[in-house]
Amino acid sequence: MIRDQRRLILACVLTLPALRPAYSQTAEPPRASSPAAIEGRPAVIERTPLTIRPAELYQIPLQLQPVRTLTISPRRDGVVATLHAKLGDKVQSGAEVARMETQERQLELTRAQAGYKAALAEQSQGEAAAARVEVAKADLDLAQLRLEQCNLKTLLTGVIIAVHVTEGQFVQAGQPVMTIIDPSQLRVEVPVDGRTSAAGGSVELKIEDATASATLQAVVPLRPQFEPLRDLFVSVATGVASIDNSGGKFQAGQTVFSPLIPRQPVAEVPTAALSNTGAGQRKVQVIREGFIRDVVVQPLGQIGDDHVFVAGRFGAGDELVLKSTEPLLDGARVVPQGDSAGAAGQGMPAPGGTRKGSNF
Repeated sequence: MIRDQRRLILACVLTLPALRPAYSQTAEPPRASSPAAIEGRPAVIERTPLTIRPAELYQIPLQLQPVRTLTISPRRDGVVATLHAKLGDKVQSGAEVARMETQERQLELTRAQAGYKAALAEQSQGEAAAARVEVAKADLDLAQLRLEQCNLKTLLTGVIIAVHVTEGQFVQAGQPVMTIIDPSQLRVEVPVDGRTSAAGGSVELKIEDATASATLQAVVPLRPQFEPLRDLFVSVATGVASIDNSGGKFQAGQTVFSPLIPRQPVAEVPTAALSNTGAGQRKVQVIREGFIRDVVVQPLGQIGDDHVFVAGRFGAGDELVLKSTEPLLDGARVVPQGDSAGAAGQGMPAPGGTRKGSNF
């Protein structure tokens, strides 16, 4: 909660002189001075130091992942003879993408065929001969199966995103040879409001510089990577969101931004300090290095009835304007009554001076 609120009667001159060092959050608060004028009118400004949480506390990387991924691996140890597809190729289900060396398997098949023929020649000699025919037939079928397994086929229509081996390389059973994804359906896990989100609902996401509407396939308990967000929201859960990418607009691996993950410093402010900008956004006003600054903010989680977490371009030493008896314009200079002479003596220009640039 915001504590140690301090009231100070300040004079605000609506010009943009050079910057003056602002009071730090740990410095002794200045005492109230007598009323001064904003262009001839006195103004009473009530403000309080901001406790700022760095955005790095909540930096949780999100990226699009394919819903379906297939890793092609051999069933038995062997040498990779041929790679029929390369990185980035599109493949159809059932296509052969690689072949293992087949010489040993071919010899096994030839031997099994010969054994089967011999068993057939003896099958008229009684039940024992008939049994040998069955064994020989099973050996033949097994040899044919092992030979066919040297041809590595995909059961997924998609794109090859990784080739893990080279031709001539020895690989063990189960070792990845290729990875294939289906790019037509993508997914991402994002934080959502646990009270209002449900499976079948939608969530708006920003994917790099584009926006997309994703469908929530499920709402599950908060994943460990989202734990830092518990401090900012009353109820937060994990939404498993899917995106129909049949048009190929997006790609697996693209960065996703969630409105519940702040990308700017976070502060707790009273709801009464929030106001609207002309563009329909929310903002607060701060005193920064002796000047009034409008800071556009993104509201996050509500704290009770009268406080809310917001994310915005806050800086160290910012003091939040709680209320003022006069309208305060962005860029207005704020000087306590009677400080003008002292400010000039410290190298700060008198009202009417100008400064170049901006903190934004």
